[in-house]
Amino acid sequence: MVTEANTGQEGGHGSGNAPRVLGVIEGFYGRPWQAGQRRRLFGQMAAWGMNTYLYAPKDDAWHRAVWRDPYPEAEEVALAQLVQAANDAGVQFVYALAPGLDLDWEDPADQSALLTKLGTVARLGVRHFALLFDDIPRTADLAAQALMQARAANTARGHLEGLGARGLFLFCPTEYCARRAVPSVGESPYLAVLGEQLHPDILVFWTGPEVISVDITAASVREVAGVLRRRPVLWDNLHANDYAPRRVHLGPYAGRPLDLRAELSGILTNPNNQFEVNSPGLFSLAEYGVAESHWTPEASLERALAGWLEQFNTAAEVPVTASDLALLADSLYLPQRVGPRAMALHAAAQALLAGGSAAPLFEARATYRRLLMALERGTNRELLFDLHPFLVDLIEELSRLLREAGHLDPTEVNGVPFRGGLAERLTLIR
Repeated sequence: MVTEANTGQEGGHGSGNAPRVLGVIEGFYGRPWQAGQRRRLFGQMAAWGMNTYLYAPKDDAWHRAVWRDPYPEAEEVALAQLVQAANDAGVQFVYALAPGLDLDWEDPADQSALLTKLGTVARLGVRHFALLFDDIPRTADLAAQALMQARAANTARGHLEGLGARGLFLFCPTEYCARRAVPSVGESPYLAVLGEQLHPDILVFWTGPEVISVDITAASVREVAGVLRRRPVLWDNLHANDYAPRRVHLGPYAGRPLDLRAELSGILTNPNNQFEVNSPGLFSLAEYGVAESHWTPEASLERALAGWLEQFNTAAEVPVTASDLALLADSLYLPQRVGPRAMALHAAAQALLAGGSAAPLFEARATYRRLLMALERGTNRELLFDLHPFLVDLIEELSRLLREAGHLDPTEVNGVPFRGGLAERLTLIR
């Protein structure tokens, strides 16, 4: 990720606009980040003015699958050390528990288990908490489901306050985006009950119109805020990729107008699983949080890549330029979008099959190869591991197009795509 020495955010920041909560959710499905990576993240967040980290890795078994069980001693010690690292960096550590798969709030044993688990975590030094009810089955009576969840959240909040944990308390609803609201945001009995019953100090997550929202308008957030009787915290899945392992997103924080900030209590981004590739998106979000009216995602990405470039230039014999990195970011941009350089390359690829020039494809292939070689010979091995499959994919596809257009000797490259299995056979269908 970008080092703290390269965190200048000139040209994008003002003052007084930052959301109350601004930071990162580790809330994806898949292998959680390592402790050392999280500590690096805290330092980076502090340097960029981000103030909140929410711990919610779906595959931490004690967070979700066996939420009633206490953490084993080794995991408890590691969690306490992580909390201390966040505190040392000036970052609010929010511990999230996700009991929704099988919590029965009518069962006194489950009530006790929930409060005991949260109390155990509070004794580790945690002062900020979240209760998550996302990605669970709906019940037939949505209003009753909302009431049960609200009672659980209110009770948990009160219990934690009694223990001295009087920090943030956040809540993720089962209907956490407009797509999941039944029958709609304005008519959802589930959301209406939450708005009526949740303690007014509890912050509620919202992901926008979709689970993965390409664009979010201020008007759409005002609608849900009216139902919830509070401004939501945006759980932003813009850069998330746990739902599509063959994707990674290197683009800026985009599709959210600056006036959206006034409708929110905060923004937490749930980024790529691959830790090392998250610098561009996080940098851009940090800028967005306090940006003035002249700020643009495109210019923010340029500044982010300028700081990230040194991670690609640890092997002096293979220099990587800002232009090289810009092509990579445009090629692995955002959901449903590629950047302008990738759009131009796509147009050149289409023209190639109609007899157009092969030069743009050869040039881009050379750039991807140079990036891959620089990482292979460099010192940031985790960045290599995170980007390797995507760079190889781009190189292979350009080679295939050049070969099919007759611009490569068939013996120069392997005629069989690298994917293997069924994916390989599907690629060969034309």
